[in-house]
Amino acid sequence: MLNITILPVITFAQQKPVRIGIAGLTHDHIHGLLGRKDKGDIIIVGIAEPNKELAERLAKRYGFDLEIVFPGIDEMLRKTEPEAVMAYNDIFGHLEVVEKCAPKGIHVMVEKPLAVSVAHADRMSVLAETGKTVVWKEYFKKKSTFTATRSTFPHQPE
Repeated sequence: MLNITILPVITFAQQKPVRIGIAGLTHDHIHGLLGRKDKGDIIIVGIAEPNKELAERLAKRYGFDLEIVFPGIDEMLRKTEPEAVMAYNDIFGHLEVVEKCAPKGIHVMVEKPLAVSVAHADRMSVLAETGKTVVWKEYFKKKSTFTATRSTFPHQPE
């Protein structure tokens, strides 16, 4: 009998990489995302980071092109059209990311904790529901969250 926990990995190999936008580079877990270029399951299409020095330092370390870095999320979303955005910004910025992405049908992953308050979390929930998007909190076990992202999305085109 096939273990259901490996099904997303099996089905993912047959799909195109997920187009990922990044909101912020300040959370330590960003290193795990930027260090996975060889996996083939995601393509980082844009990064919203106002701190140019930080973006330059990480671009040098991980080899991404500074052409995909934008000073704000609005421009990054408009120019790169990601399928999902991963928020590696401060917790207070999580709501803004969901406010910008969910109405456009863009799925969002935020780092822990989800929100700074119940009010922020409730607002994110409403935005996700009305935008028909998935908003989830990062949690790593033995396999990466990214191996299951496309199968998690309810209505993504191939």
